[in-house]
Amino acid sequence: LFGNVNTMLKSIDLCQEVATLEYLKDLRIAAFGLVSLPANFVDLGDTLESLDLNSNNFNEIPEVITKENFPKLKKLDLASNRRTSITDLRKRSTANKEGIGIYTNMNESDVVKRLFLWEELEELALSYNYIEGQLPTFEGMPTYTEEDVKSYGDTVNWAIGKLPRILPNMRSLKINLNFMTGDIPDWLLYHPRLLEWGPEVLIFPQQEKSVNSEGKSVG
Repeated sequence: LFGNVNTMLKSIDLCQEVATLEYLKDLRIAAFGLVSLPANFVDLGDTLESLDLNSNNFNEIPEVITKENFPKLKKLDLASNRRTSITDLRKRSTANKEGIGIYTNMNESDVVKRLFLWEELEELALSYNYIEGQLPTFEGMPTYTEEDVKSYGDTVNWAIGKLPRILPNMRSLKINLNFMTGDIPDWLLYHPRLLEWGPEVLIFPQQEKSVNSEGKSVG
């Protein structure tokens, strides 16, 4: 289900019937105007492998979308959930009475951090939302081991016991055009698949000429 006229003006609650499709593996409801998922959406957890909810009107990442609820999920696309366009997050509360789109502050919430700890994910898209704060460093988390050399090759030898093992199976990571600030953590800067993710396009550039809720320039 893709494409709705005047998408940004709509506030659609996904019907419960979708979650009764017991063999569903790939669900795409994009640019539709969705604002919520039904309580029984978790019933898709035994089969769903790909979920694309890009370009909708969610104001937050749905709580039901977790690795515990969807153990078979490999692809998650929550990009471009902006109902309106602003460049100053200090104005977010008055920019649109229906909300501005997916907003979260990583300095105050663990919702994005939980997605980064979803080891089974192979594709994750969070681009063009209103995500601010600093990327977590994951200091103290388990690091790459000798077993990882079998997957990544000898080039990962240097990371054994040093680099936090975050998103080890990720083939496509898109977090650009948000409102993030601060240093790039080592797990991302030196990730074995960094070059495959197109970092100069899909990670490093945040929303140009914009400020976060503290009035600081993003990037």
